Amino acid sequence: MNKMILLLVLATVLTACQTKPAEDGNNQTAPPADAVSDAPKRDVSTPTLVAIDEDIQPYADAVDASKKSYESDNNDANRDKLFQAYVAFGDYMQYESGVSPRQGKYHRALIEYRHALDLDPDNNKVLAEIAQIEDIYRSMGRPIPGEE
Repeated sequence: MNKMILLLVLATVLTACQTKPAEDGNNQTAPPADAVSDAPKRDVSTPTLVAIDEDIQPYADAVDASKKSYESDNNDANRDKLFQAYVAFGDYMQYESGVSPRQGKYHRALIEYRHALDLDPDNNKVLAEIAQIEDIYRSMGRPIPGEE
């Protein structure tokens, strides 16, 4: 009889201690609301990334030079050069850079593509690259940089 009572108490305690699955149908528990906001911000500055992959520097230099030219004379030719510099930098980051995704590979590519999009809002190539990177973040269940 004592064993039966002990088993009943044990079963009750174990049942009470179990966590209830999420009721949204996917049986995954959501991270705490403050988990994303407490995460340290990733440093995707040029000096930080160049320390990881020195081949980034020429792309950053091309953007800086093109930006200076465009700011001093904002004609169509200089705008196109700046646009191409942003796209080349974004392409390098996304497809060739040795920077890992955790170190900011896609984040920095997204920044460069968004700068290019500011100059040519209807550019299909840039829109497709941005959509691809955003899909990568969504597939990892991560917030899209700039939309947090």
